[in-house]
Amino acid sequence: MEGRLERVVEGQLITHHVGGAGTFATPAMIGLMEITCHRSVERLLPEGHTTVGYEVHVRHLAPAAPGSTVVVTTRLAEVKGNKLYFDVECSQGGRVIGSGMHKRAIVPASF
Repeated sequence: MEGRLERVVEGQLITHHVGGAGTFATPAMIGLMEITCHRSVERLLPEGHTTVGYEVHVRHLAPAAPGSTVVVTTRLAEVKGNKLYFDVECSQGGRVIGSGMHKRAIVPASF
């Protein structure tokens, strides 16, 4: 099972503390990876359940300039009970700028 999300690097996806026009923020990249993982399995969840992230191991390998488009891809690699293990990647202009793994758990939506 795979997920895919494209976003333009703008607004809250940019960190400005690095100077200049800023760059694609690492927390924003991780957030997009989490959203993409969740959306890829959302339609298959039991009624009244959702997923929550509980572990992230990601390397941010290269910058992405404001105005550029990033593509997040996710692949469900393993399922153990209610635990979901994803391989995640972010690319910009055909080059990988972030990669790693993300774990989510299936839980009741009213916790």
